[in-house]
Amino acid sequence: MNLILLANAFPYGDWEPYLETEIKYYDCFDKVQICSLQVRKEQMNRIRELPSDKYHVFSVRKVSDLIYIFYSFFALADANFYMEMLEVLKMKRSILKRLIRLAVYVSRSHYEAGRILTYLRKTGLNADKDQGLIYSYRFEYQPYVGLLIQKKYPRFKVVSRAHGYDLYEERNAEAYIPMRRILLKKLDKVFMVSEDGRNYLRKKYPQFDKKILVQRLGTVGRKYIRARAPENQKISIVSCSNVIPLKRVGMIAGSLSRIKDIDVYWTHYGEGILSDEIKDFCRRNLPANIHYIFRGNVANQKILEEYSKGVYQLFINVSSAEGIPVSLMEAMSFGIPCVATDVGGTNEILKDGKEGILLNAECSSEDLAQVIRRFARMDAEEYRMFSENARMNWASRYNADKNYRTFAKCLIHEAGFGLPVNRAQAARFTGEDRI
Repeated sequence: MNLILLANAFPYGDWEPYLETEIKYYDCFDKVQICSLQVRKEQMNRIRELPSDKYHVFSVRKVSDLIYIFYSFFALADANFYMEMLEVLKMKRSILKRLIRLAVYVSRSHYEAGRILTYLRKTGLNADKDQGLIYSYRFEYQPYVGLLIQKKYPRFKVVSRAHGYDLYEERNAEAYIPMRRILLKKLDKVFMVSEDGRNYLRKKYPQFDKKILVQRLGTVGRKYIRARAPENQKISIVSCSNVIPLKRVGMIAGSLSRIKDIDVYWTHYGEGILSDEIKDFCRRNLPANIHYIFRGNVANQKILEEYSKGVYQLFINVSSAEGIPVSLMEAMSFGIPCVATDVGGTNEILKDGKEGILLNAECSSEDLAQVIRRFARMDAEEYRMFSENARMNWASRYNADKNYRTFAKCLIHEAGFGLPVNRAQAARFTGEDRI
């Protein structure tokens, strides 16, 4: 049983941190080939630990635009390129920009597929005998790479996950991701991480309804130490995201600039293009009762270790768009109540008034400030209810061990092997091999 995983840079650098957990459940396959796409030079300095010696990594380095331009000639022999071009020409706006994006999409796919095929042949993978699954972790150009590989290895099926930016076309330049219809026609399955994602794709492409399924992400459970309830109108809040416009970290800072009647201790994990601007805002505008620290990019495991100490009393995520925020799952696994905006699949994780507070997508800094004040002044019994609900919700719906074992079964089934048939294989799925 062979699995070929297509992932952005993983395990190099720090991209795809949540894949670190998921890959541990691929041990039901005999061999796992991880093809790391678009690896930057600086990412090569760090490679994350893999579960066992059955995992093998092949890196596809990001190359100059000249290489992609050269490979654009392959598009001229790709029938799908012309089919998609006709679709673009029917569109009403940004036709030229979309055609350029399509050309880049196809040339990059052919370049990376060519590199991977050369590697697979060297490993001895036999196109006539070997079978398995090609699994793309993202739903942009990566599944098309998988389909190009499948032409040479027809005994392999191809599936993909879909998350946020790689799914919602409106979040991309020109509101366009090439080859959507072609991918859905040719892929065996597409696994959404949220109901919102499934509804979005089914509405746009109802003819592929049966191929579009939900398989949720999850986080690893750790020792549960409930955060103590806020006392004396003091509260410790935490946020974790890239500091980019989409994540609206500046709204958190803006809300804190309005709070002068309680003590707030704010920790933010993550960096981005707006980091310096927001730090400068905080220096100039936050009153003395607001204490803040920007921790920058911190390894996911270290962040979880901090959560496990029970020092944070409220998690905040005010993104303007989401697929489904794993950061909320992580916080809830430690019983940390959450405040988040009602975007994407967030309302599937967080029910207003139960695990925390769900804010309108168009909420203001004052709206957020009011919620922070509410939690700071909350009595211990009400806070305990929010905390326990958060933990229970995670345990029932977003426990990685449960969700990823189920997903591993789906991958095996899609590869054409059915469900586990021998005791050793069954133990891998049920967890008995870990007892």
